[in-house]
Amino acid sequence: MRYIITSITAFLMMVMCLVSCSQSDSGLDKNKAMRENVPYLDNLGAEARYNVQRAYDIADRIFPFIALLEGDEGEGHPYHDKSARWTVWFGSTVKPDGSRVKKNDAWIPRSEGIVYSYCHLFKHVFPFFQYFDKRKLSDEQIICTALFIYNVGGEQVTGYNNKGIKIGNSSSYLKAVGAGKDNEYCVNCLTGFRRSGNQRAGGLLKRHWVEGAAYLGILTADNILPLIPAQFYNTKNYGNYFWLNKRRRILEENGFYKLRYDETTIKTFLKMNTAKSGQKSVGSIIK
Repeated sequence: MRYIITSITAFLMMVMCLVSCSQSDSGLDKNKAMRENVPYLDNLGAEARYNVQRAYDIADRIFPFIALLEGDEGEGHPYHDKSARWTVWFGSTVKPDGSRVKKNDAWIPRSEGIVYSYCHLFKHVFPFFQYFDKRKLSDEQIICTALFIYNVGGEQVTGYNNKGIKIGNSSSYLKAVGAGKDNEYCVNCLTGFRRSGNQRAGGLLKRHWVEGAAYLGILTADNILPLIPAQFYNTKNYGNYFWLNKRRRILEENGFYKLRYDETTIKTFLKMNTAKSGQKSVGSIIK
């Protein structure tokens, strides 16, 4: 019942988002959003078109993961994140009108923060699925990919900017998924993004574990609802996320870190991050 209510809430927020994102007063639906943000949708190949459309279809399964990864830091007040940007609810640095969140912006309620997040998905994440054009993605792959782009940006993942101009090389992750590489290799490719500035970014690496768990279907929009938002970043033991060698260093294979998804690791993750009575949970902050 709780997830049904959450889904209804997410749908209502999506409609609000479409009102905010669109210059038109009509056609408040996902199909219109797709065609506004991916105007050449009909010209895409079958695989690319499916992946774009399916991403919009399962937006309400993606948003709970964003709440898990981003938490509700600031609770509507702008705060400075680790990438030196002003941020509000659910990691949003951009408003629905395209302007940046600023230090002196007024407090906004959580419901509006949800709108910000959905608008970011619709305008700055889902359009990049057109470059995943080699095969149809599973829902789990779409969720993982959306979370990956939400964090590192579609430009870095695909090599295209939001105007469709080629600006660089596509990521190893995109190439691996497109080539139908095995699941372990694909999720390990996420760790190709591991640095912030000149330092290894521990938070980013831990985030990749969650993204990979979504890819593999280990974490779902249902079973993450009882988890504490952003709690998983707190552990300092990389053995909870990666395979380590005898010197407690992360193992590498083919240039990527080896993410760990054995039964013990999964049980430990769920045990360490499940909310107790009175604690915030993903389900409680997306109502």
